[in-house]
Amino acid sequence: MGTDVTKPMPLVEAIDIALEGCKNGYARTYLESVPQALAQYGVQGVKTQLLYALNNMTGWRGETAREIKKVLRGYAK
Repeated sequence: MGTDVTKPMPLVEAIDIALEGCKNGYARTYLESVPQALAQYGVQGVKTQLLYALNNMTGWRGETAREIKKVLRGYAK
């Protein structure tokens, strides 16, 4: 009752924010390919796409970038 339970950000929302903020073409391509990776390879395919995207997001900086990268890393585990 007095506990504060924070729900994780949905993956789709995190991807939308990343696509809005990150201008790296490779990162964007990997993020845009997440639905196809899910359909073809399942959860492991999504994790792989997220790791590739994160590796290409090094130039995206700021508070929002840090928060979204943290969320994406969580989904990639």
